[in-house]
Amino acid sequence: MIQGLCQRCFSEVPLLQLPAEVEVVLCKRCGAVRIGRQWQLQSSGASVEDAVRQAVLHVVRVTRDTEAGRKFLRPEEAGVQVEVNPRLKEGLVDVKASGRVHHLQVNPKVEEATLKLNLKYTTCNLCSLKRARHYEAILQLRDFPSRETRLRVQEEMERLAAQSSKVKPGNFIAEVKEHHGGLDFYLSSVSLARMMAARLKESFGATTVESAKLIGQTKNGRRKYRVSILARFK
Repeated sequence: MIQGLCQRCFSEVPLLQLPAEVEVVLCKRCGAVRIGRQWQLQSSGASVEDAVRQAVLHVVRVTRDTEAGRKFLRPEEAGVQVEVNPRLKEGLVDVKASGRVHHLQVNPKVEEATLKLNLKYTTCNLCSLKRARHYEAILQLRDFPSRETRLRVQEEMERLAAQSSKVKPGNFIAEVKEHHGGLDFYLSSVSLARMMAARLKESFGATTVESAKLIGQTKNGRRKYRVSILARFK
């Protein structure tokens, strides 16, 4: 007996807790999927189906009866296996769960459900910033000793930025401009600018000077600065 019910009657307690419809929002530029209020980049080679599975698993809850009462948990928290099978052409998602609502259940309960899929495409925050060429710092490179050095430096800076973006996607080069015989890198973050300046000193013997200009305030009233780093080559 489980809570006054036999095994057969208790098996009628629903295992899956799901909405009738699930909205999945994807970035049309990079393929990122919005999970809750956050955007998550997909791994290389990930499909739309993979993104839908990730979004659906985020909203799936399963019933779990404990001594403290009935709870609705994430599948991994309750030890319940869940399979998600998107049917994109039909606008549906099949969900199948296998597990126990109560630890005294002899046999795991298998339950299936079908959700309506509302697939939407928009532009994620990061792609919006890239498209607008948003920058928070400028790295100014001056006094190259030769054209060859200039090319080597530019290649190294672009390689470093690409490498950094794999760890922190918000790090990117917004734009590169020629200025007074040198190069200006417009960068998305101060941390990226400082990282690149450190590499210039280490690998190319450059001297650097950092300055900041007040450009306004943030929404919470904090002062907002734009950083410039001037790098000169010996």
